[in-house]
Amino acid sequence: MKLPLFTAAIVLLPLTLTQCVISESDLNQAVATANNSSNSYGQPLTSVNGQGTVIIMEGTRTVSTLRTASPNIEQTRFISEQNQIVVKSRGNHGPATVQLFNTRSGREEGTVMAYELANGGPAWAAGMAD
Repeated sequence: MKLPLFTAAIVLLPLTLTQCVISESDLNQAVATANNSSNSYGQPLTSVNGQGTVIIMEGTRTVSTLRTASPNIEQTRFISEQNQIVVKSRGNHGPATVQLFNTRSGREEGTVMAYELANGGPAWAAGMAD
């Protein structure tokens, strides 16, 4: 009675093992999919200006979103090998604000009014004076 069960198990075992085989074409497709999904990593950072925001992008991936002091973005400039970005913004009228942000975290690291830069100021804000 146990012999037919043993025979059936021996016949079915090789059939179940064929499901564990990975063909070369399946492996190549998996590698291509992994490469396509990580295309945005390692690319230069770009900035996209919005109303009161600057979005830092790496390819198609959003790295961080910065909230500016005023809604109208006038100028942006990456510094420190794209680890930081300087943003000049102002309202519909009035003085402009110059801010320094960390591009990865989006954290504000410094701020100065643009009119104060006429008498000097931090090196990162150079060229942003009113």
